[in-house]
Amino acid sequence: MPAKRSLRSERREATIDAMLERAMELIEMGGIEGLTLQRLAESLGYVTTAIYRYFESKDALIAALQRKTIGDLQVYFEQQVAKQVAALDHTVDQTRCLAAILATAQLYLGLPSAQPRAWHLIATLLGDPRLLLSDDESRRAAPALGAFLGGIEVLFATAANEGSIRPGDARHRTLMFWAALHGALCVSKVHRIAGNLPSAHLIGLEAVRGLLISFGATTARLSAAARALERGPG
Repeated sequence: MPAKRSLRSERREATIDAMLERAMELIEMGGIEGLTLQRLAESLGYVTTAIYRYFESKDALIAALQRKTIGDLQVYFEQQVAKQVAALDHTVDQTRCLAAILATAQLYLGLPSAQPRAWHLIATLLGDPRLLLSDDESRRAAPALGAFLGGIEVLFATAANEGSIRPGDARHRTLMFWAALHGALCVSKVHRIAGNLPSAHLIGLEAVRGLLISFGATTARLSAAARALERGPG
């Protein structure tokens, strides 16, 4: 009996993953507004009622997709930052921690090209001021979002403990960091219209640098952290 339940659970998870993957593709083609449970069912060869066995509403479907996307991004960030920081073998702790924060900023600013589908969904759901999900479904994403931002919060707390920035509220600093980067990416279209303006990537890095200085980082340490990242492995 336990083996049968496990197999049933695996099949259910596989079906949900397939539905979420197809839902993401439909959002790519027609936006969140164009996604319906009926359209999802038809694209998978199901009757609409079959979708309700897994998602009770469109809100529930999008919220599940949001949680999965945030979780996938967390893994992506952890792996990529770990690779970059592992290469910083001859740097002091304060520089390594600042380099990890800068690496995280660079990764976030690179999301539109490196992880376009994930970026589009998160930018829409978290950045659009419109209420696209119910309060109940939005709150269900809190653990996933907390885990993702928690990794960045640890970096700020560690930086303060090691003396590379002043002591302060790591959670508030994390939100300021994320807001600066997200805001910079939201002006990408402005750069397309007026190409003589600085790129969103440059604006984002300058904003993060300004924040870190306001938190107490010295320009010397920030420059050393940036140089260490540029050198990379080897």
